[in-house]
Formats: sequence, C-alpha cells, structure tokens
Amino acid sequence: MTVVTTNRGMVTVCGPVLNIKNNGGESIEMAAELICLLETAAVTFSGFLSKKYVFLEPDMETKKQRIFYGISFFIIAVAFFVFGIDAAIMAAGVLIGLNICLGRKKHRLRGLFLMVPLLGILNGLLVPIILVPPYLLSLSEQETQVYQLMVYGILFALLILFCVKGRKWRIWFNENMKRRSLRGSEKCLLWLVGILMMFFSNSSIMQIVGDRANEQAAGSSYGPEVMSFIGIGSMAAFIMTITIIVLIVQGNKRSFYHEQVSDMQSGMITFMAEVVENRDDNTGGHIRRTAEYVEDIAKELKRQGVYSDILTDSYMGDMVVAAPLHDIGKIHIPDAVLNKPGKLTDEEFEIMKTHTTAGKELLIHAKEELGESEYLNMAVEMAAYHHEKWNGKGYPYGISGEEIPLCARIMAVADVFDALTSKRCYKDAMPLEKAYAIIREGSGTHFDPVVVDAFFSAAENMKKNKETE
Repeated sequence: MTVVTTNRGMVTVCGPVLNIKNNGGESIEMAAELICLLETAAVTFSGFLSKKYVFLEPDMETKKQRIFYGISFFIIAVAFFVFGIDAAIMAAGVLIGLNICLGRKKHRLRGLFLMVPLLGILNGLLVPIILVPPYLLSLSEQETQVYQLMVYGILFALLILFCVKGRKWRIWFNENMKRRSLRGSEKCLLWLVGILMMFFSNSSIMQIVGDRANEQAAGSSYGPEVMSFIGIGSMAAFIMTITIIVLIVQGNKRSFYHEQVSDMQSGMITFMAEVVENRDDNTGGHIRRTAEYVEDIAKELKRQGVYSDILTDSYMGDMVVAAPLHDIGKIHIPDAVLNKPGKLTDEEFEIMKTHTTAGKELLIHAKEELGESEYLNMAVEMAAYHHEKWNGKGYPYGISGEEIPLCARIMAVADVFDALTSKRCYKDAMPLEKAYAIIREGSGTHFDPVVVDAFFSAAENMKKNKETE
C-alpha cells in the first residue's frame, strides 16, 4: 500500500483500481500509479539482492536461477496490474521465500520463515525514506510526488550501477563468501529488526504518518505526539537496520580476510613441512597422506558421537592444518640417521626419537614469534606426543591413555598406518591386510581402541586414497 499525502487530503493507491481522493487530475493519478509500480519493483529487486548479499542465502544453479528470475518478475507484474500493489508485494515475498528454499541444500522449509524479517526490513527501509521526510518537512502533494520519484530514481540508478559496475565484486563475493553463513547473533538481530520494521511499516502506521498536516485530521484518534513518535521511531528503526546490514557486510569482509590469512598460513605450514620431508628420502608424500587419514578418522569419530565434547568443527579444522607439522623436528636429525637404508642402532634410534621434543621446541618458539593460535597449540601436541602409546610404553614422556591428547592419538594411528603401507628405502610397502592386522593388534596397547575402531570404519576411504596414488 502506498500513501501519497496532499494539503487537501490523502491519495490512497491500492488494489486494481486507483482511488484518487482529491482534485489533482490525471497527472497526479499517473504519478501515483508510477510510484506504486516503482515501489513494487524496488521491493522485488531489493528482496532478491538482500536474500543473497545480506541474508547470505545461496542461489540455484546459474541457468535455473535466471529462469526463476524471469518467471518471478512475470508473476509479480501480472499480480500488480490485475490485483494491485499489495498482491504484487505479497507475490514477491512468496517467490523470494521459494527461491531461498530451492537454493538451499538442506533445511529448505526454514527458508520460508525468512520472508518475515526480510519483508519487514525491505518495507521498513523504504517507508521511512518515502514517507517520513515529507511528513517532517510538510511537503505539498506535488512536492511529495516529486520527492518520491527522485528517491526511486536514485535507487534504480544505484541498481543499474551495481549491475554494470559491480560484476567484479559479485564474482569476488560468489567465490569467497560461498562458505560464509550468518552467525546466530546476526540472525537474531535481523529477526528482531525485521519484526520491528514490520510494525513501523504496516498499513495503519503508514496511514498515520501520511496524516501529518491534514487540517481534517483533528477528528483522528491519533494525536500529533503519537504521529511524531511513529515518525521518529521509523527513522530510528531505519538507522538500526542500516547499521546491522553494514555490520554484516563488515563481517563478510572479516570472514574473507580471515579465511585468506588462514589459507596462507596453511600453505606456509605445508611448505615448511615439505622442506623437512624432502630431507627424508624415505617419506615422500607422507605428510599429505597422514593429514588425509587424520581427517578421515576424526570425521568418523564425530559421526559416531565419540569424543563429541572435543571434536568441534574448529578443533577438527585445526587438527588437519596442524597434522603436516608432526615430524617437523626431523629437521634436527642428521642425514646419516634420517636416511640410513638399514635398521637403526640403539644409539641412532635414541637420536631419531629426539625429533618429537625437537619439534615441540620449534613450534613453541614459533608460537612465541607468531602469537598464540589454536592450530599451533595442536601442532605442538601432535609433534610431541604422536609416538606415545596407549599403554604408556611410548616416547618421549611415557604417558598413557587419555593423558595423550586426542589429536596425537589420532595421528599415531595415521602415522603408523602410512609407514606400514608406504615403500621406504629399507623396505617395501606392506600389503593392506597385513597392515590392518598390525593396527588391530595394537588396539589397547599402542593405540586408543576407540580411535582404532574409527580407523577401520573409515578404512575404505583410506584404501581408495592408496589405490589412486
């Protein structure tokens, strides 16, 4: 519903017929009709854009999305010219909700509920801009129409500019924000503001705001104080919404840069680990394979609901990133020991065992230089304890059971499995079934039994990884 105020009364535009309650003539009628059309278009375009760029809801596949846009605009246009602006805006809301449902891969029906805050925010953004300034400035009928046409003109100019000049930004957004989703606090704020804006933008409130300078309003049940409160409240809600949208956009940028830095750090970590691995002629590809095995085992543990208090998404992500650093301490092992083709002597084995404590010290030093981070904390644990055994007979500290950090227990299984099934200069690769038997035999002595169970549940994926090398 659109309200156009005059100094002699009010122009109300709604439904399939335009009812002009004044003496303005045909030009006022045409202007009012144009304003209604522009409002419908503004709500529709803003809704589809907000769905993607504010609510961060994914689109369908490109071709299907374009077809959906075409059908939607046709339906909305028919609804406008046949039933009026209220029906058109309602159709826009339903179609935007349907688009959200179809774009999602899960929880699709929840997308329909997003229509409530979405439409509230859209109407709440438009109503204060369109109606409150004329109310506060006591503009005449013609001045109000000119003002409203100017506002819609600016909005559509910005839309065209976004379509023409914003291509690079849209490509950047699609590539870098596809894994971004609204946090719980952001969702709550949008819902709160959406409901608030629905209140300030419903038909009765619009009627009150449009009743500003009408001398005939003396008989209205609303006094000037109430109308002033509505006007001020609408502007306050408008400013609040803009602020929240800006905060979400800033959150998108922070998320992107955080992910970019994390990717860079992960790449540097892998590079450092590969530099160390290249000194060891025996372990080509070891760090990448063990990282994959660690991820497979961790996912299986989480699927089974085991260690659920530890295996959060962030813990698992940090563990996979930190896994390549588990042998970083080998940089301190002499080449004569590291690349010896035969069996190590007792003295040489004692030297080899120091790669655990050396790795721990290196990573602690890295933390001191780079600052505290969860993945470096986990890298310290994996480097120091991945040769500890469940029964306490491992090295370097001889700790046992759950004293050993979970990440190191998972790494222990992945490390031994890869060592058994990979070719080294002093041995051939062991057949998978024999390697499986050794891992199974070590359950409860060398390895955490729960981790071993998860290992065998995920073994099929590991087998595929080995076969594709």
